[in-house]
Amino acid sequence: MQRLAFFDLDDTLADRTLGFRTCIRSFCSDLGFAEDVEQWLLKVMYERAYRSDFERLRERFAVSAPVEELWQRYCGGMADAVTCTPAVLSGLERLRSAGWSVVVVTNGAGDIQRAKLARTGIDVRVDAVCISEEVGIRKPEVGIFREAARLMGADGLWGGWMVGDSAQNDVVGGRAAGLRTIWVSDGSDGVEADHVVSDAAGAIDLLLGLEGARA
Repeated sequence: MQRLAFFDLDDTLADRTLGFRTCIRSFCSDLGFAEDVEQWLLKVMYERAYRSDFERLRERFAVSAPVEELWQRYCGGMADAVTCTPAVLSGLERLRSAGWSVVVVTNGAGDIQRAKLARTGIDVRVDAVCISEEVGIRKPEVGIFREAARLMGADGLWGGWMVGDSAQNDVVGGRAAGLRTIWVSDGSDGVEADHVVSDAAGAIDLLLGLEGARA
């Protein structure tokens, strides 16, 4: 059986939540934006950020800086702010050494997601990356998981696992695609995942320890 491990990026492999707040604080400070702008950005881009958010920012607060300049500044700041633990990085290497194909499946804009992957070093520790903006399909739609398998050159989704922190996007979406799932969570919402772990390092250890993964 092929061994496929699909991983979400934000708040699964990398800590976006803490990095996001740090980035917005620095972004607004560097550009001299008032607190109302900071609070607006924190609310609007809490789950996901796109260029269009900065178009709205310019209109709402009469900001003169070009959208592309704002976006690139944000992308750079966000890439610098996100973190990935050594345990996760080494775990990805161990998975691949054990014969797993590792793919990042993430919603978001291509340039910012790839900047995070490069800055954290995740990009050189996975076999493929599937980003919603680039393929035109978002989790939890089944098509994005199929596209991820295609990018990997895998023979469909059989034998695959989805690891992520989102109950809807990763667990429900993964199960709909026929994947087994590992939910990175405290498990309090009662979502039916195959396993629940506290972090991505724990998910990697679980995958490596699965006797049935080899059959």
